[in-house]
Amino acid sequence: MKEMEVKDWQTRYDQSHAEVLEMRKIVAEYEKTIAQMIEDEQRSNVNAQKSLQQNEEALKKCAQEYLARVKQEEQRYQALKMHAEEKLNKANEEIAQVRSKASSEGAALSASLRKEQMKVESLERALQQKNQEIEELTKICDELIAKMGKND
Repeated sequence: MKEMEVKDWQTRYDQSHAEVLEMRKIVAEYEKTIAQMIEDEQRSNVNAQKSLQQNEEALKKCAQEYLARVKQEEQRYQALKMHAEEKLNKANEEIAQVRSKASSEGAALSASLRKEQMKVESLERALQQKNQEIEELTKICDELIAKMGKND
């Protein structure tokens, strides 16, 4: 009986030992799986960081390109603005010259008109005077003709 009991305990021990070995295998597999998952997670994090860094670099490059383009457009705008201002100033100067010339010509024309008006007035007075002289001469002639007619 003791031998059976020893065998029984031996069997139980062997079974327990086998179970422990099996559990150790399971735990080792579990630890291996966990280690693999941690490694995969770390690899995934590294890849994500690389990807994020690439996205950031692309965005920085894009932003720099846009800033350079804005700066270039600003320079172009300033050049166009200066050119437009120069043209505007030149046009204003030309307008001032034209106005000044027109004013001078207007004054000259006014003076010329006044001169011609005075000439016309003078000629009208001379005509009036000539007409009076003609009337007087006609009266004298009529009187002389009348006197001659009486004398005959």
